[in-house]
Amino acid sequence: MIRKISTLLFVLALVLYANTFTHEFVLDDHIVITGNNFTKQGFSGIVDILTHDAFIGTYGEALELTGGRYRPLSIVMFAVEYQLFGRNPLVGHIMNALLFALTGVLVFLLMIRLLGTKNIWVPLIAAALFVIHPIHTEVVANIKSRDEILGLLLSLSVIWVMLKEKKLLTYVLAPLLFFLALLSKENAITFMAIIPLSFWFFTDKSIKQIGVNMIPLLLVSVVYLVMRANFAGVVGDRVTTDIMDDPYLRASFSEKYATITYTISRYLGLLIFPHPLSADYSYNEIPLIGWSSAKALLSGFLTLGILGYALKGLWKKTVASYGILFFFITFSIVSNTIFNVGTSMADRFMYLPSLGFCISIASVMALLFKIKSDELISFKFIWVAPVVLLMLAGSYKTIARNTVWESNFALYEEDVKNAPNSARIHLYYGIELIGKHGRSGVKEYIDLAIEEISRSVKINPDFHHAHYNLAVAYEKAERFDDAIAYYLNTLALQPQHIKANLNIGLLYGKVKNDYGSAIFYFSKLLNSNYRTVYLYDNLGIAYAMNGDLVNAVEIFQKGVEYNPNSAKLHLNMAITLDNLGRKDESKPYYDRAFALDPQLERSRTTTD
Repeated sequence: MIRKISTLLFVLALVLYANTFTHEFVLDDHIVITGNNFTKQGFSGIVDILTHDAFIGTYGEALELTGGRYRPLSIVMFAVEYQLFGRNPLVGHIMNALLFALTGVLVFLLMIRLLGTKNIWVPLIAAALFVIHPIHTEVVANIKSRDEILGLLLSLSVIWVMLKEKKLLTYVLAPLLFFLALLSKENAITFMAIIPLSFWFFTDKSIKQIGVNMIPLLLVSVVYLVMRANFAGVVGDRVTTDIMDDPYLRASFSEKYATITYTISRYLGLLIFPHPLSADYSYNEIPLIGWSSAKALLSGFLTLGILGYALKGLWKKTVASYGILFFFITFSIVSNTIFNVGTSMADRFMYLPSLGFCISIASVMALLFKIKSDELISFKFIWVAPVVLLMLAGSYKTIARNTVWESNFALYEEDVKNAPNSARIHLYYGIELIGKHGRSGVKEYIDLAIEEISRSVKINPDFHHAHYNLAVAYEKAERFDDAIAYYLNTLALQPQHIKANLNIGLLYGKVKNDYGSAIFYFSKLLNSNYRTVYLYDNLGIAYAMNGDLVNAVEIFQKGVEYNPNSAKLHLNMAITLDNLGRKDESKPYYDRAFALDPQLERSRTTTD
């Protein structure tokens, strides 16, 4: 019976997520897979993955490491998959679904092991709820979130192994599995509390015995934290001055914790009724509130009441109390109370805590409907019908939510409705619309892009990414004055913004024929050590068009020294020298330009 149920749970999980197998890479997949240079090196990138912050492979060494992310295990897996299968999202989606299905089975088997073989309904309902819960769609459908799946799967495996009560397993295999769980994602550290809690609730081991068995796990935790500090920074020291990365940046102490308390009820609401879900809840989807708000007070009383009930059942060792404590312990690290996690809330943050929720709900349902633990076959309509309806509703929502994870465009198009006050989600949708316009030329796309990104700017007037992309959208719509205005806004917020300086220089030079302004913005980039052939060429042309041929020659000369193989720079240098009457000096540059690109000579001959 247990084997058959395990198989059904495994198949159910695969069926629920089978519609993700045709999906693209989306959202943060770019950071750890498609845009990560270490991942794309395959096997040869593994050493770098193991010795760097998770984002270094995408953003480079310039990335500030304070409070970084050290989660190498899943990225190593992505590198292996890249080596074997290339840029193939199918493999990633299948692997996520398989690992998730395996986790669902392990939840069932572990709960049976903890509660005893006669108690099958609570483990079955808990595992089934976990498998079908729609809040997990982000974790399974977004390949990047394999770190969450591995973290829970490996952490639960530690409990499974330790329950066998064999020294080799407890002192060798369990620490190894826990170390791998930590390498998956740092929130596995909460199992340093969950594991002893599990043994306290469901075994007759003394506190001393439990403590001794935890020593090897403590040692590997220290090893992990030292590695993390060395490669990615100390946990919790992330510092930012951007409200997009710290929703409580402008909050008072009181506002911060009132808002955090309110988000607990938001999370509980999504666990009970998972709609609407969103890929983003950042600024200002959840506005700051104070303790004078009824929402904060009610959420606070609810939280204290639930915790009080759990603590009351701690000594009675009730399953519901265990589930509640599991929820709050695993939630603590992503709650923003310990350190800034970069956003007010996220569906993926509920992956670990939701298991505690599912365990508690299963226990409450067993009590409410008087489900006997030893009833393996005897069904009663009074409880079977609600459970089945719950499973069907959850399964439907999961499959439906999966469909929006098909692509970035589909995801953002849906979630601007689900998180209408998120500056980031409006920006992301606008960027996708700009891309759609570029590929299709359809005017409606760029008009909608302007509308969406304008909403982002309105939500957060200090969001320089939104100002920049709004300028890009206006430029593509050929509304050049508006484009210049928003490039200037971008530079007011980020004076060294490379693309804003470059693009506004191009607009002034090529559209406005204001070569003095073009020179000003191009020169800012040159002074900031930004170097490209494109910059040297355009700055030189701007000087030439402004009548300053001497400075034009100087810039083209620097460009040629920077890249001796640029045919265009050699040609423009030759033409400028010609215009200065220095024809003898121009000839070598013509010869070099035509040698590098014979097409230039043919074009010049035709023009002449």
